[in-house]
Amino acid sequence: DIVKAIRGLRARGMHFLEVPSSYYTMLRQRLAESKVQIKEDLKVLEELNILVDYDDDGYLLQIFTKNMQDRPTLFLEVIERHNFNGFGVGNFKALFEAIELEQDKR
Repeated sequence: DIVKAIRGLRARGMHFLEVPSSYYTMLRQRLAESKVQIKEDLKVLEELNILVDYDDDGYLLQIFTKNMQDRPTLFLEVIERHNFNGFGVGNFKALFEAIELEQDKR
């Protein structure tokens, strides 16, 4: 249960990457056109900054810790799979687009 795990890790002081709200706006739009059904509450996933990648068969919930040392090469990833064998590749593009949208707002 990634939601329970992340809440517990946050309570213990773990810090995670922040995701722009535009990521979740775009995610909701894409999911509306998809046949995949996410069982978790998207509001909760957004609150916790959990990413979602999916295909027609299932989905992946994914979150990354902030860097754990001075160099940005050590971090942890927490994932939960629901009939999904990918590695969250869709999140990289979606997250990049969301960050660009946030920058355009400035």
